[in-house]
Amino acid sequence: MKRSRSVISLTVVFVAGFLSGILFSAWKLEKLEHPSDNKQVAQKQQDAKEVLRGRIADTERMLARDPNNLAALVQLGNDQFDAGNYEAAIAAYERALKIEPRDPDVITDMGIALRRAQRPLEAVGAFRKALEADPNHPLAMFNLGLVLRDDLKDYDGALKAWEMFLEKASDSPHAVMVRPWVKQLREKIGASQDGGAASK
Repeated sequence: MKRSRSVISLTVVFVAGFLSGILFSAWKLEKLEHPSDNKQVAQKQQDAKEVLRGRIADTERMLARDPNNLAALVQLGNDQFDAGNYEAAIAAYERALKIEPRDPDVITDMGIALRRAQRPLEAVGAFRKALEADPNHPLAMFNLGLVLRDDLKDYDGALKAWEMFLEKASDSPHAVMVRPWVKQLREKIGASQDGGAASK
């Protein structure tokens, strides 16, 4: 009786170990990245960069013939931004704003580029200028809050910007993100005020 139990136990252990080994091998194979996939992704990224470079060159040639082409200047700014050339994007947006100084979309795009170029104070100025041109511009309010909170640590200013955003653009897709941020800022500001009062 003891002998048959030990044979059965050994068989069960062997089969369980064998099946575990097969499952683990299958899992490892599933996790392996295929070099051909990496090459395809890299090639697609390279192709996209080439297309972008070609479009920038075409737009610059167009602007050499027609320097006041507003649509081309805005397109150049957008493409330079997508290429990661933030200073070049800012320069293109500035040229566009000389032609149409109160375009809130272009001013907001320039503000985003200024932030990416590590120029947060100028970005704040751009977003506020966009809101002067259009007090209901959702992206200007949204991005103003981001720069104030994340770059300048001005939590009161960020809270005001996002409260205004929720009041005027509650149906915006960004509202889903902003609502919890507003709640967090209210709690943070409330806690710091309570702490200040307690220390007095």
